[in-house]
Amino acid sequence: MMQGKTHKQHGSAVPHWKWQRWSAMLTLPLMVYCVYLLGGLVSLDYEAARQLIAAPSTALPLAVLITAGMFHAALGIAVIIEDYVPLARGRNGLILCARIALGGIALVSLTALALITF
Repeated sequence: MMQGKTHKQHGSAVPHWKWQRWSAMLTLPLMVYCVYLLGGLVSLDYEAARQLIAAPSTALPLAVLITAGMFHAALGIAVIIEDYVPLARGRNGLILCARIALGGIALVSLTALALITF
């Protein structure tokens, strides 16, 4: 029998992997929609562009994109930090800082979208 630590002792990476894949599957079509939307904004003046963004059919997908995108980014950055920062104490602090920063970006982005929409 194998000796040493098993995957159960370290904690399984499968839930993290599943969340990363689900957020990627959600983010990809929303990014395609966002690129399509940005292409349509080129010919619009400021007020028409603002009205387009304020429409519920546009604002809701953008809000979901912001939320899912920042969640996906937080998961990805955590993996990068875990792989390349050697000290556990340093890793945890950097992961926390990254999550706070990405949460702040999401909050500011959603607030800006809400101000445009309402």
